[in-house]
Amino acid sequence: MWSGKIGEASPPKDDEPATDGGIAGGTAPGGNRLLDRYADCLHFDERDPGQDRRPYLDELIARARADPLTVLAATDGSVPQSNQYQAASAAIIYKGHRELERTRYVSGRVTTPDAELNAISCAVRLAVKQANCQHIMVFTDSMGSAHRAVDPGVHSGQAFSLSVCRVLQEWFETDDLRCVTFVYVPSALRWDIHDTLRSRAAHSVLDSWSSTFQDPTYRGSEFLELQQPDGRPLQPSYLNGGPWLSTFGHSITEFARVCQCITGHAPIGAYYRRFKINEPHGCTCGAALQSRQHILFRCRDRYSVHYPRFLGDIAAFMKYNPTAFGFNRDPSGVG
Repeated sequence: MWSGKIGEASPPKDDEPATDGGIAGGTAPGGNRLLDRYADCLHFDERDPGQDRRPYLDELIARARADPLTVLAATDGSVPQSNQYQAASAAIIYKGHRELERTRYVSGRVTTPDAELNAISCAVRLAVKQANCQHIMVFTDSMGSAHRAVDPGVHSGQAFSLSVCRVLQEWFETDDLRCVTFVYVPSALRWDIHDTLRSRAAHSVLDSWSSTFQDPTYRGSEFLELQQPDGRPLQPSYLNGGPWLSTFGHSITEFARVCQCITGHAPIGAYYRRFKINEPHGCTCGAALQSRQHILFRCRDRYSVHYPRFLGDIAAFMKYNPTAFGFNRDPSGVG
């Protein structure tokens, strides 16, 4: 029925325990692992190099949607280019053309395969809960993660795999006709439900940041509030470098000074006083306290700008004041 069926694993001997200690497939030793007992219920519909994938997928999903016993699951993971930010995973569950459930959340600082595996794990756990379901079809652009999803062996995403194995074994046990098919969807194809999901996964991390960014305890009490050109508050972003980094020409040293300025965590007098650091609190111009506001607007030793509402204002200030908000370099070259 479906191409690419998994081969059966060699069962352990009667006196040999399962390699996962029975965690993924029950507590009895030997033969209880998911791949040993239910290999015929797991199928992988992978890419055929000679096949035009879009017409095939269109026909496949049309047949699946017409089957009242089939549940469709689309999954995707999104990992930002910068390791400063966290990955996101997302899944949507359908029966026919009706959306049953969806989920999207920040997955943490994980690799792309683990973000994909996390999404697949979530999709499977949601799909097995649906009533009148004998066949689950999971559409993914990461077949490597799909294979790992039913592999309880030691790997970076083992916790997700154990979760999948556990729920699938319980699901298979109650009906011999049940099966799961993992279907490969090339990410560049931008196909049907999977393309919709990719967009939602990529933006879920932004939704999370935007929400938590409103909380001063998360943002920081000293955070310098800036605006976008349309007057809205400037929000976090990582897409295409984000509005923050792209403003500064991707200069690491300049952006470091910008971050220190915006967060208030800079080597200046106000910071030293706040954290009781044994450094001078005054400014080189003679002012009693070297605060951020003093440096930006009042210091006689600095190039002044109007109130810094936009990132461009901060960029201009940093350009004309190359040592502001930065650590002075040691004459020996250290630091």
